[in-house]
Amino acid sequence: MLAIAGLETHNGDNNGESMLKRISDEIQFVPYQQQGEPARRAGLVRVEMDLTGLSDNDIQILGHSCEAVDCINPIYRDQFESKTAMIRRLVSRLRRVASPEEKVALDNYRTLLDLQNSPFSHLPRKNHLLGLERSAVEGLVKKCKSARVERDFEAASPFLFDGLTLPDRANFYPEDLSEEELDLLGDQSKIVNSSVVRERKGLKVVLNEERYRADLGAAITHLKRARELSDNPSFQLFLDAKIIEMSFGTTEARRLADYTWVRHTSKLDIVISSAIEVYLDNWKNARGAAAGAVLVENPAATGLLHALISHFAEFEATAPWTYKKENIDEATLPKLKFVDVLNWAGDYVNGPMTIIAQSLPNDEWVIQKIGSVNLVYYNTGRAIHKVSGLLSAREFLPSRTYEKQAPLLFEASQLHSALHELGHTTGMMDPQHREKQPREYLEVEYSGLEETRAELFGLWAMPLLVRDGVIEEASMHAAYNAMLMAMVMSLKFEPKQAHNKARNMMWHFFFEKGAISVSEEDGRTRYEANLAKIHELTTEMLRDVANTKASGSKEKAQEFREKWCYDDKLRPEIESRTKDFPLGRGLIFPKLKRDGERFLREFVYPKSFSQQEKFERELLS
Repeated sequence: MLAIAGLETHNGDNNGESMLKRISDEIQFVPYQQQGEPARRAGLVRVEMDLTGLSDNDIQILGHSCEAVDCINPIYRDQFESKTAMIRRLVSRLRRVASPEEKVALDNYRTLLDLQNSPFSHLPRKNHLLGLERSAVEGLVKKCKSARVERDFEAASPFLFDGLTLPDRANFYPEDLSEEELDLLGDQSKIVNSSVVRERKGLKVVLNEERYRADLGAAITHLKRARELSDNPSFQLFLDAKIIEMSFGTTEARRLADYTWVRHTSKLDIVISSAIEVYLDNWKNARGAAAGAVLVENPAATGLLHALISHFAEFEATAPWTYKKENIDEATLPKLKFVDVLNWAGDYVNGPMTIIAQSLPNDEWVIQKIGSVNLVYYNTGRAIHKVSGLLSAREFLPSRTYEKQAPLLFEASQLHSALHELGHTTGMMDPQHREKQPREYLEVEYSGLEETRAELFGLWAMPLLVRDGVIEEASMHAAYNAMLMAMVMSLKFEPKQAHNKARNMMWHFFFEKGAISVSEEDGRTRYEANLAKIHELTTEMLRDVANTKASGSKEKAQEFREKWCYDDKLRPEIESRTKDFPLGRGLIFPKLKRDGERFLREFVYPKSFSQQEKFERELLS
């Protein structure tokens, strides 16, 4: 499960205008436009990484892990929109014959294409536009004097000039596939690491490990080298299992890889798979997307993480939902990690959203049997902090609240993210719905409901931590308001994406029931958490959402969503007040320098965001 950063947290300057200037001085901005949407801009920022304390072997393992992760990106692009690589190739060819002004537009388009890892954005679910007149681009096509460029241009034109909407099916299902045909596939219709294809003989479910064998094989080559270099037996076993998973893709192989990943003790880590999160499949919420990340454990918050885990049994026992985990085995307790990221690809690169925390694995059977790992991404969180600053808090919180809480908002939000990920691992389905994964019962309603449940759990758990002295009450209040800013910012968009749905529902529930205080200041409406009511109402909403999930009832989940999730009348005002805020963050990761076959303890950054190697790769399969 993911926690997605909006523009809602961070600490910084008290003056909104000076913050914008400071950001402008430090961050490169890229303008973009979607049909029917206001003009936007994304911010590009470098990610910092500290290699202190790592051995030479560690450096070699990290280098090969990064190479493996780069191999994953073309798979994700094909799952998202199969024409992505062709569109990128076309833009690069057109750039060779373009004028300086045209090159700027083409470069901006390619940057956004890479930042979204597709022509489409999740938020809203449509493509961004090229920013050049069709006639001008037709002139560039003629200058290229290439039949291939002409064919590519014809195929790419709808993406460059029209406001296409991202298909709910992405590239997982045939466009003409009916519900009845899908049902005929039985259990195969919901295999997470697969696609449905139509052949002359009929429908066929193809495992990703078959469909993308060449690309996964290239990644496996580097995983094997990393495995040879590791001296940690538990990490070696994980890499062995991961190589088998990526070779065959069976349920048993995936679960063995998940088991060994949860259990390994290495400070170095890699998340790599042809299918983890299911957000890209907006039709059935059944199929996962390819993703990869190279991680190094950051021990900065070890004490806090141990404290959160030590409260897990009490969280479960006192939670407001009906079906609780009982007789919790310490071996199944979730593991919390703050980690620094050296590289990520695939579903980790899907602007304008940015992943700030994650709970893995997704397999409910694995979670119930051996637990999960909850990751909070530390250095990337700091990087997006540079881009977004405190802009939304400065704009929407009352000034007295802002001045008091500004220094606390970033860390409070990090705490909430950790609790959010713990929330994904809590609770049980009712006895009648424990045979399958929750997403199989709830289908399209699953992701939004599950993210709502986790967001609420993160808020609900705070008072217990205050009671026991783990956090200060001021940090809890800051976390409430950081989450409130996320809710406000969610109203800027039509609620289609899972986290946006969650925050939209929370806003309407809390607002209607009095958990949000409203005031006027300098002619503008300000909002803050009503501390006298918000915990009580968080408990009420968490109970309703958790019990709806446990029931496995798609109908109940739909009824709840239709009641609380809708396009808010505040949307135009929020859009107007945040029009200058950067929307979308492009993270520029360094590469380890090489001397022949060896990686050096020295970083080099690409000259531009799009020159990161993962974006240069095309599908081999």
